[in-house]
Amino acid sequence: MKTKVEKIYPLSNMQKGMLFHAMEDKASNAYFEQFIIGIKGYVDEQLFEDSLNEVMKRHEILRASFTYKLEEPLHVIIQDRKIKFEYRDIRNQHDQDGMLNRYLQEDKQKGFDLAKETLMRACLIRVTEDSYQFVWTYHHILLDGWCLGIILNELFAIYEAKRKGHDHHLEEPRPYSDYIKWLESQDMEQAQEYWETYLEGYDQKALIPKLRTHSKAGVYKRKEKTIECSKELTNRIMKLANRNHVTINTVLQSIWAIVLAKYNNSEDVVFGTVVSGRDAEVEGIEKMVGVFINTIPTRVRLERDKSFKDVLRITQADALESNRYNYLNLAEVQSLSELKHDLIDHVMVFENYAVDQKAFEQRNDLGFEINSLDGEEQTNYSFSISAGLDDRLKLLLIYDGNVYGEDIINNIEKHLIAVAEQVAEHEEKTLSEIDLVSDEEKNILLYQFNDTKTDYPKDKTLHQLFEEQAEKTPDRTALVFGSRRMTYRELNEKANQTARLLRKNGVSPGSVAAIMTERSFEMIIGIMGVLKAGGTYLPIDPETPKDRIVYMLQDARAAVMLTNSDAVSEIDCEAEIIHLDKEEADGFSSEPLHMANDSGDAAYIIYTSGSTGMPKGVAAPHYSAVRVVRNTNYIDINHDDVILQLSNYSFDGSVFDIFGALLNGASLVMIEKDTVLNISELAEVINKQQVSVMFITTALFNTLADIDIDCLAGLRKILFGGERVSMPHVKKVLDRIGPDKLIHVYGPTESTVYATYYFINDIDEEVETIPIGRPLANTSALIMDEQSRLLPIGVPGE
Repeated sequence: MKTKVEKIYPLSNMQKGMLFHAMEDKASNAYFEQFIIGIKGYVDEQLFEDSLNEVMKRHEILRASFTYKLEEPLHVIIQDRKIKFEYRDIRNQHDQDGMLNRYLQEDKQKGFDLAKETLMRACLIRVTEDSYQFVWTYHHILLDGWCLGIILNELFAIYEAKRKGHDHHLEEPRPYSDYIKWLESQDMEQAQEYWETYLEGYDQKALIPKLRTHSKAGVYKRKEKTIECSKELTNRIMKLANRNHVTINTVLQSIWAIVLAKYNNSEDVVFGTVVSGRDAEVEGIEKMVGVFINTIPTRVRLERDKSFKDVLRITQADALESNRYNYLNLAEVQSLSELKHDLIDHVMVFENYAVDQKAFEQRNDLGFEINSLDGEEQTNYSFSISAGLDDRLKLLLIYDGNVYGEDIINNIEKHLIAVAEQVAEHEEKTLSEIDLVSDEEKNILLYQFNDTKTDYPKDKTLHQLFEEQAEKTPDRTALVFGSRRMTYRELNEKANQTARLLRKNGVSPGSVAAIMTERSFEMIIGIMGVLKAGGTYLPIDPETPKDRIVYMLQDARAAVMLTNSDAVSEIDCEAEIIHLDKEEADGFSSEPLHMANDSGDAAYIIYTSGSTGMPKGVAAPHYSAVRVVRNTNYIDINHDDVILQLSNYSFDGSVFDIFGALLNGASLVMIEKDTVLNISELAEVINKQQVSVMFITTALFNTLADIDIDCLAGLRKILFGGERVSMPHVKKVLDRIGPDKLIHVYGPTESTVYATYYFINDIDEEVETIPIGRPLANTSALIMDEQSRLLPIGVPGE
């Protein structure tokens, strides 16, 4: 029989968006709707099917297919289209739950062909003599949630009338095409101007902490979390809304905006909100079936010192104005913003269309009653908040479990409730005064996450631990430079001689001795000599600009400068000059000196560029440096290791290289500066000296990965950091060297070398960067906002 077309007309803006997403990913279940309605009593399946078809006959949109191969997509209304109805009787069957779940899954996998088939189907499943499960499935492009109550009311009214042999006497509904005509008559240019102005200057996408940016393997793993406010909190929120003459929806949007602002360290956030669209001036729209909802951006500006009360007032005013233009397609709205399609990360909807189950229970002549109603829907967003109000305020978080972890979702619940409690109690609170972190979470952040204590020799100095190592392994190689070698005994004795020379020249606890040398054994002897004399060493690269050198010497009040460089003659300074390469210390005793300082004294001062443009000196105590290399949790260095010193000794990475080796009986391999810059020579050193451990900058790591990745294969541990990670390079190296070797380290100079570490053993295809990880042993790490407030778990810092 030939299909008879009743009507053809365009789509609404929301429908166009749904169609676009459906065409973009035909395998996706986005906008698939499936409701399971529990029925108690007896149902005449034929009358039920007839009643469903009567509902379809009344509402043209339910008989629609969609053509999208033309320039503009269109509704095609089929005149005599019937619902796909199925009746199943599973009475006396074993595993009824399994059978029902399999049907639901099979039904979902069928999906819908928007161009060809009926986009609504129903299955009445008889479970016992007097109980049924009614499975009602449709594509969201036909109708929105506001229509559920309309359709179910009509269905049961028609069924009741048919059961009695009467006509139903329902009022004839207006067709959905009336709404489309109204939509086409609106001033689109004026709406575009409004949204462009509304979104002007917004350039930071407001995100929720995620596991990954996209669903794993493209699979949507639907999960839910229901947040139920206490009756007391519900009442306080309602009173807050009434006092300020705003809707509950405005209060919830403002609360969510604060949570989002804290998550993004921003005072300006945008998220999607779903509007009903039922305020359009169309006759009979309140009883009309179709898609009227639309997603629009909601922008909330939260100045740090603006009270929550003020935020409510402004958000309500903005919502009223936005509703005048809520008919514009979201894609068009987004195109008017700086972020384009990245404008909205998630959506929020206030559901005040809840199906009135009690109304169905009051129908005495149906022969049955509704005892449950559950639904499953999937939108194009991986996270959404659906709010509703009956006796209590409830929030339903619907999310993709492959994108958001349960810990993150549980934290969102805590943060929403925390903000709601605070603003309901004190509406004058400002953004800066509102705290997401509860006492319980604060305890986790401060103590549980930072429970990193290990038994390391914190009461001993660097040189004291070196001396102990020299006694244990006097004949092992301490230093290697080309063909030259120096044992632990030799290094210890020469350092003792240098220390005595320095003592003679006034170096004692509290003194600063600068060291300006090329890479050499003398550099290490000088460092150890300063420490043994009780002083603090100040490493200076000979290539540092002269004026900067003078500034550092004066700022640190360096009394002595050790050098093997002729460049020192050009420096105008008052410090006593000692030439390490002229064997000035050879006449002194090689016996150790009496210990003159303790582990709390400064071991070294390293100058950083400084935020003001002037160099800033950072002093590190002995115990802080010791914690980086002894009895720690990120690396175990032993006497079989060979550590390559790549770091310039005027940077704190050298502290790991030098003391990581010399406090653990390992060998420290030193190289010329030019070798660091020559990848083939560097690779040769790594292979020839059988280097087992090294720290390199991210830039050098990337270069080695590109030019000579094979030289990394023999290393036991590779530490890298200092810049943003390049994921392709990390993946490339990991594939070549395997797991348990690669460590990403991070730490400002102020924290002494490294503060955090992360073992890279595998990489998820979806991740965009490598974390900085967790605190080193005996180190605390806190994530703060720009006001130095603790941030919640999972939220990025300032």
